[in-house]
Amino acid sequence: MKLKSNSHLLAKITFVLLASLSLLPSTAFSAESYKNFLEKAQHLDKEEFFEDAVKYWQKTLDANPPPNIILYAKLKLANTYSRLGKLDKTVEMSRALTESNPEHYDSWFHLANALAALRQYAQAIEAFKQTVTLKPEEGLGRVGLAFAYFGDGKPDSAVEEFKKAMKIFKASKNISWYRDCRLAINQVKGFARFPPNFADLWLEKNLKRVQDTYLNAVLNLDNLLN
Repeated sequence: MKLKSNSHLLAKITFVLLASLSLLPSTAFSAESYKNFLEKAQHLDKEEFFEDAVKYWQKTLDANPPPNIILYAKLKLANTYSRLGKLDKTVEMSRALTESNPEHYDSWFHLANALAALRQYAQAIEAFKQTVTLKPEEGLGRVGLAFAYFGDGKPDSAVEEFKKAMKIFKASKNISWYRDCRLAINQVKGFARFPPNFADLWLEKNLKRVQDTYLNAVLNLDNLLN
């Protein structure tokens, strides 16, 4: 009976070991797959083949990458949807990221930009406020907040935020944005005598500039790859 019991135990141990070993190639394959998909997505994104890049960002996510790569790929995917004009998808993905990563600045800025582009100014205000809370030293969030206030019919609040942004830009010696904020204040005051929709094109162009500046000068996702 003892011999039979030992044989049974040995068989169970052997089965467990074999099962564990069988998982190793699968795990390695998964890691290798996500890296291949990630590199392909990055290349397509760099070459501005955005439709194709979407497929490979999604394949990267489907390959069960580590958490930092998941955040990176989702932010890149949200940005790619924005470049393709699929702002609803950008909002959906960015909002989900703010819920899973509420302290992540770039998730909120992606959401704020997309909401502002969709003219959902009240919601954009709340998202821009989060960027200001998370990085009060970064003036661009204040600028976005100011334009969102103006879009929401609150010119006085817009002027107040522009003035706060000017202080930040003055301290950081960012003369270009300092002057632009001062000009924006004068323009906001000048629009007061015109119908509300008179400044729509002006507002759209300036919100686009905020987004472009964020993407080209502020956003840096490479730190998520380390």
